[in-house]
Amino acid sequence: MILCAAAFVAVLVAAWWLNGPAGAVVARGVPDPRSLVEIGAYFLKVGAFTIGGGLTMIAFIQDQVVGQFGWLTPREFVDGLALGQLTPGPVLMIAAYVGYKVAGAAGAAVAATAAFLPSFVIMLVILPVLDRVRKLAWMRAVMKGMAPAVIGVLAVSLARLAPAALPDPFAVAILVATLLALTLTKLGVFKLMIAGAALGILRSRVPFMAGFKTAGRLITTWMSA
Repeated sequence: MILCAAAFVAVLVAAWWLNGPAGAVVARGVPDPRSLVEIGAYFLKVGAFTIGGGLTMIAFIQDQVVGQFGWLTPREFVDGLALGQLTPGPVLMIAAYVGYKVAGAAGAAVAATAAFLPSFVIMLVILPVLDRVRKLAWMRAVMKGMAPAVIGVLAVSLARLAPAALPDPFAVAILVATLLALTLTKLGVFKLMIAGAALGILRSRVPFMAGFKTAGRLITTWMSA
C-alpha cells in the first residue's frame, strides 16, 4: 500500500516536472487538461469519492468531462467506452482513454493510476474486516438503498449518450438486434460486440449499406427539422 501510494506521488511529481506551469488561465473550477497534475487530482477524486463501482464512475466521468469540462465530445466518449469494452481490464479503462485524449500517453498513465489507486488502498484496508462489515445490518441497508440509485444514475448517463451512440436507423437496428440476442440466446457479450464492429465495417465498405447510412442521415435530419 505504501509503495503504491509512493508510486502515484512519484507519477504526479514527474507529471508536474514534465508539464511545467500552465500557459493560460482556465475557468475556475475546471481542471486544466494540459496539466497532468490537475488530471491526476481530478481522477484521484473520482476514484476516492464516487461510490457504486466502475459503472457509476463512468456515468460521473461522462457528466463532467463531456458535459461540464468539454474535454471530449459525446461521440469521442462513446468511442472510448466501446474501446474499453474490447480491451482487457475493467470498464474504468475509460479513465486512461480520457487522459490520453487530453494529454497523450503521460495523461493516460496519470489518469489510470489516479482512478484505480483509491479503491486499491481502501480494499487493502478493509479486507481484514470485510466479512464482519458485510454482516452489519446498516451496511446491508446501505447496499439495498444504493443499488436503485446506481441504476438511476446509469439510466440518465445512457440517455445522454444515446444520441451520439445511435445517430441513424442502422445503429438503432444493431442495438435492437443486440438486445434480442442477449435476451433470447446465450451468445457472449464479446461476440456480440465483435459482430457489431463487423457490421460497422460492412456499412462503410458495401455500397448498399453505405447508401442505407446516407438514407438514415436524411431521415434523421428530416425528423429533427
